[in-house]
This record gives sequence, C-alpha cells and structure tokens, in this order.
Amino acid sequence: MKSTLLALVFALPAGSSLAGAQHINPPTLAAPHGYTHVVTVDGGRTVYIAGQVPLDQHGKLVGAGDFAAQVRQTFENLKAALAAGGANFSDLVEMTTYVTDMSQVDTYRKIRNQYMSAPLPTASLVEVKGLFSKDVMLEVSAVAVVPASSTHPPVRPSERTPKG
Repeated sequence: MKSTLLALVFALPAGSSLAGAQHINPPTLAAPHGYTHVVTVDGGRTVYIAGQVPLDQHGKLVGAGDFAAQVRQTFENLKAALAAGGANFSDLVEMTTYVTDMSQVDTYRKIRNQYMSAPLPTASLVEVKGLFSKDVMLEVSAVAVVPASSTHPPVRPSERTPKG
C-alpha cells in the first residue's frame, strides 16, 4: 500500500514574545510562510501536548465531514491542553499538524491564525493517509515553554486516568 507523506512548513516573520525565546529566520534559508525556522529557549517550564483531535470532552467526534469544524474543535482542545499546563498559544515553540487532505490547507491556516499570531512556533504540516479514526481529518501536537516568571501555574492533575 502506498501512502503519501508530504511535509510542509509555513511561516511569518519572526520576533519574540516568549521571555527567553529567540525566534530566528537565518538569511541563508528561504523566507518562511506561517512558521519560524528556529526557536531557541533559555529557562522556563516545557509543556508537551499530545496529539489533539476534534473530539469533545466526552470523546465524541465534532464536525464529521466538516474540516473547518474539526480544525476549530482541535484548536479549542489545544487551547485547553495548553491552559492545563499553565501555557497559552504565545508560549508554543513547536507544532506538528497531520491532515488527511492537503487541499484543505487554506482553511486550516485561516482558522489557525484566529488562535495564533506572530511570532509563530516552528511547525510542520504533514499529509497522511489516515489517522486513528477514518472520520478524523487532522491532529495537532505541540510543545510550549512557559517562562519561569509565569503567573499561570499548571492546573492540578485530574482524577481522570488514561484509557488503554
């Protein structure tokens, strides 16, 4: 079985909003569109976010067959996961997105940009043949670094235990 694996990256001009983070776009690399080529971080707490998908808090798929609805739910889930780690979108330093249909990239970017602004993290967008369920159209994993001086502590671990 032949599967298509296409990695793309998108970028905006770099700067730095995260204390201790340096966003770098070397002049020897092509100008990025929707991402930053290099992010370095000094200090802070690292928050690793597992792949977020368009499921509600009860595990039900949101937006079956509707890519835009799935992107919105996935970014709402990412927002909640970041908050649980005491972080927000401006603390992101790396993000990987898997989609099942690269022709939807403009929709993805439009909705992503409602949640994020420059400077953007390093990022990869990968087209895959499928995800864990045939109806899921995207998955986003991320890494954030929260400045040591942050006033947003992580939330207490829940009573909920992972399934499987």
